[in-house]
This record gives sequence, structure tokens and C-alpha cells, in this order.
Amino acid sequence: MRACELVPKTEKRLDLMKPNVDRRIAELLCSRICHELVAGIAAINNGVELISEIDSSMFDEAMGLIGGSAKQASARVQYYRMAYGFAGHDALQSMSAIRELAEGLVESEERFDVSLPDAATVGDLQSGTGKLILNLIVFAMDCLPRGGKITADVRLVEGRSCIIVMGEGQEARLSDRCAAAIAPDVSEDDVTALNVHAYFTAALAAEMGDGLVTDISGTTATLRVPV
Repeated sequence: MRACELVPKTEKRLDLMKPNVDRRIAELLCSRICHELVAGIAAINNGVELISEIDSSMFDEAMGLIGGSAKQASARVQYYRMAYGFAGHDALQSMSAIRELAEGLVESEERFDVSLPDAATVGDLQSGTGKLILNLIVFAMDCLPRGGKITADVRLVEGRSCIIVMGEGQEARLSDRCAAAIAPDVSEDDVTALNVHAYFTAALAAEMGDGLVTDISGTTATLRVPV
């Protein structure tokens, strides 16, 4: 049997066309999910502690804090389960299902509004489309640091079916770290917990169609994926 040969260590380049991301990407996505959930869960814990320390006159206020925080955490869990998890490939076959998740995500976010077309306008979605739209919505939110309105649609552009998500708000921009994560020559060192969502979205866009096209400046962030 031939002994294994040692090969020089080289920079590991992440291929956006790979349908299966590596372990490090999965770990960074888990970090992102935990970051999204920690505030709501901490608020629930604070509410429980408040009940144990206050008199009965504050009970309703404490229960309101717990209930609101629990609802927020539940909405985020459901959203990211579909956006990042395996279930999102086939479970989201209509715009109405995507709208319900998106509205739940931004309900506690006073900075954002979401608008999606009626299910009848778009029709049934092919496998993976809903998952990609969910990720594009979060990407658009990341491009609007001061909040704004997010719209999503699937329509023909020059005879080609396209997924289009647009964010409108002040100071729309693509951060340097997100730009690095969606670059064709992205390397492992470029991806962190802060921009893994951008990388994952670009990977889905490459798998579903011709990749992610961005047009972000001024007050508008347009994300387009020809499929």
C-alpha cells in the first residue's frame, strides 16, 4: 500500500457553485441564528426574573414582556428554519407562506416593512425558490442600516424569469464584508459570522440560477437572481 503524501498547505477557496457548503459555513450559520435569538430569549428570562421580584401590580407588565419576547423568538426560529434548514427547499410553494414568515420576522422590527405579491399573481413556486427569497429578504435588510421597505417578486425580465428583492431606505449600501463574501474569488478567511448570510445567499443563487446580481446605491438595494 502506498503511503499518503503530504501536500503543501494552500489557501482554501470557497466555490460558490458547490451545492453543499463546508462545515465551517454551517458553524457560522449556527452562530448567526444564535445571535438572532439571544435578545428575545434574554428578554424572556428578564421577565421571569421580574415576576419573582415585584409585587402583583407589575404582573401584567412582566407577562406582556415575556409574551412579546417569546413571540419574537418563535417567529425568528420559524423564519431561519426555512431560510437555512433543509425544510425550506420544498415547504415554501407559495408567496403567501413566504409573506407570513417575513411579516412575523419584521413584526417586532419597527425599522422594516415587507410587501409581497398575492400568491395568485405569481403561482406555485419551484423547489428552492421560497428558500432563496427568504435569504434575499434578510440580505436586503442588511443593506438598509437605517431600515426601510422590502419588496419581493418573481417576474419576467427581458423574457427571463427572475427573483427580485428590493430594499428602499436611507443610506442603502453593501458593506465591505458582505461584498467580500459574494465576490467570485471569496476565500475561507473572508467568511465570518457577520457576513456568512451573504455568502450563503450567493451560494443559493448560484445553485438556483445565474447567480446573484446586486445594484445598491443611494436609497435602493436591488437583488436579482435570473432562474
